[in-house]
Amino acid sequence: MLFLLDIFRRIYRRIISFLMNIFCFGLKYKGLRLGKRVKLVGKVTLSDHVTIGDDCLIRGSVSIGENVIIAPNVEIRSTPSAIGIGGDCTINRNSMIIGKVLIGNHCLIAPNVVIVGSNHGIEKNILIRNQKLTLKGIVIGDDVWIGANTTIIDGVKIGDGSVIGAGSVVTKDIEPYSIVVGVPAKIVKSRS
Repeated sequence: MLFLLDIFRRIYRRIISFLMNIFCFGLKYKGLRLGKRVKLVGKVTLSDHVTIGDDCLIRGSVSIGENVIIAPNVEIRSTPSAIGIGGDCTINRNSMIIGKVLIGNHCLIAPNVVIVGSNHGIEKNILIRNQKLTLKGIVIGDDVWIGANTTIIDGVKIGDGSVIGAGSVVTKDIEPYSIVVGVPAKIVKSRS
């Protein structure tokens, strides 16, 4: 009985997602799947076969490539710049991507990852919240795996094929095909 109920729920979710695609996008995207309470605000560009889980917020100027899976409770905010996510990427639950960020193709982003492509000024006699926002941006190459609970700070470039260990804080550029871990993240090995 529970098996049949599960099948019914899956069919129901696909029908709802299909209807949302028709009414919101005029069937512009093939294979689009939207979860419950998804908010798309601003200039959000989707490609075919994108899945966005429940309770996601995507706001600002955001471009998402083909075959991207965004798990529930992910926030992607580009204000005031742009975010680009390449094709065949997976962004797992509770992750946050903010600011100026470019993510390559075939990337895996584990749960609870924070990628912040912006920063506040820190002058002495001005409140931090009133200081000018800086946007150096973050560039993540193709085929990068970012482990759970990782934080990536503004101004970092991560090379193709790199692996970032769980719980790391990335504050400096990472060479291609490097394996890094720690706080701050340091290269411990190269992929061969």
